Amino acid sequence: MPPSQPKLGEVGRKILEWWYKNKRDFPWRHERDPYRLLIAEIMLQRTKADQVVPVYLEFLRKYPTIKHLAEADLKEIESFFARLGLLWRAKRVKKMAEYIVLHYKGRIPRNREDLLKIPMIGEYMADALLSFAYGKDMVVVDSNVVRVIQRVFNLRSKGEARRDPKFRAYAQAMLPRGRAREYNWAIIDFAARTCTPRNPKCGICPLRDLCRYAKRK
Repeated sequence: MPPSQPKLGEVGRKILEWWYKNKRDFPWRHERDPYRLLIAEIMLQRTKADQVVPVYLEFLRKYPTIKHLAEADLKEIESFFARLGLLWRAKRVKKMAEYIVLHYKGRIPRNREDLLKIPMIGEYMADALLSFAYGKDMVVVDSNVVRVIQRVFNLRSKGEARRDPKFRAYAQAMLPRGRAREYNWAIIDFAARTCTPRNPKCGICPLRDLCRYAKRK
């Protein structure tokens, strides 16, 4: 069972408070358009955000809508993804766009079930769209979010932690209601800047009095 709800809520609130003073700024964080957010999420996978920014902006100038992308020349799409080391994704991105145009008339669905039917959209990306584009109270759970939860609550998983329902339950309970869009960015930034994979900054961490990992150091 998770720890008491107040403690989970306190962790979420502290991360959000930290973010207001330490947040990063990227073009996609000013967007509500699900297409633009979808492209950002695809490009951000396994790629540093600063590298993505110029490619993302140029890509959207070239393909301003999902219909433009569906009709685009594959070689041209490949030229963008090659710059990010993601060449193999170009063909899948075009198929994804064609599927959305064919099955949803170019409109990206607003529910998780339909999103997961779309080629290339997995659980993380579906949750990200629901949160960032549609304002749903949905957490995103990736390896960075898992790392924070593992350290703070001293949790372990036998399988892949980000697919472990226990971690999703913790993450969802930490979420400040009505603030999912900001909070999801907050914990991503917190994991990138403070609760880093190596040499986490426990001495200046706002969770140091709550975190079991910090207390063991």
